[in-house]
Amino acid sequence: MTVDRLSDNRVLIVLCTKDMEDYRLDYKTLSLNDIHCRKILMRIMQLACIKSGIETKGKSVKLETLYLEGGCYILITVDEKHRTRTYKIKNPRECRCYSLGNGTNFLNAIEQLYRQNVCCNKNRAYVYNDKYYLIFDYPSIPRRLRIVLSEFGKKVGNKADAARVKENGRELCSSNAIAQIGQYLV
Repeated sequence: MTVDRLSDNRVLIVLCTKDMEDYRLDYKTLSLNDIHCRKILMRIMQLACIKSGIETKGKSVKLETLYLEGGCYILITVDEKHRTRTYKIKNPRECRCYSLGNGTNFLNAIEQLYRQNVCCNKNRAYVYNDKYYLIFDYPSIPRRLRIVLSEFGKKVGNKADAARVKENGRELCSSNAIAQIGQYLV
């Protein structure tokens, strides 16, 4: 068995035919699902990482194998664990989010809503991924408002989508966006 440190996080192990026989391994049946193979591969990995000075505790380890005339190559890559991001909605109130697409639809919708003088104070405007959004901090909005918004855009799925827009988007207007932007359009 030959162990070579390739970089700060990679180790290459070469198992010859004799090593494969000693460990009772066969490349065709080499799998982490087999208990015997898993134990042997874990021992080999630990030995190689200790020998090359690479720490594996608390890190993600990836094993790759490649066939070699009667033996095999084993490449070990050790990386920092990537935590999956979980999103928690900071303010779990119900809200309505509408995607208005391009700037023309956004401005036309705001102009129409402003002209109708529908009282709706808690609304904000955002730009996210080159699309314009209006978010209303109400569980429901007046019918006249919904009709205009459905003409120029579409309702976005759920609270998590609205939270994503709020978190990652660029806020254009933080309160009463329809009145503040609409006054300049009329």
